[in-house]
Amino acid sequence: MQNLARAVLVLFALLVLVTVKVALSVEGSEPSVPLTAEDVTGTWQGDHGARLEVTADGRARLTDSSGWTCTPSGAPAALTAEGVWTIDRISDENPGILIKFTLDGPSVPYCGDYFTLDGTGKSGASGDGSDVRGHFSRQGGAGRETYRRTPTA
Repeated sequence: MQNLARAVLVLFALLVLVTVKVALSVEGSEPSVPLTAEDVTGTWQGDHGARLEVTADGRARLTDSSGWTCTPSGAPAALTAEGVWTIDRISDENPGILIKFTLDGPSVPYCGDYFTLDGTGKSGASGDGSDVRGHFSRQGGAGRETYRRTPTA
């Protein structure tokens, strides 16, 4: 009876260890296919009406995206701005790009955020990028938008 209890305990511990290892490898690992500029360039349409254009030359333009606090008053507001982007990632998020927006006015603080992607469009049914979704990491609350990539051909 004692041997059976030990065997069950060992099997349970192994199951927990394997589950934790799989969860950590999926959550914190690099994607199997590295993100490229082709994966992010194009037009992204937000589900609340915002639009993000990411160009191959490293520029980005965001239009009518709500909930941003990088305003002179610091209160959440819609943002329309241009900026530059680089491929980057936050350690606990999906891969994506870091966009640093340029705003007019001396009283406006730095405004930038990570635009993280769910998928790269390299696998899946269509393969044209239309299954890729993205969001800004720090944009929260009711104004948080999910962006969908316009098919790329």
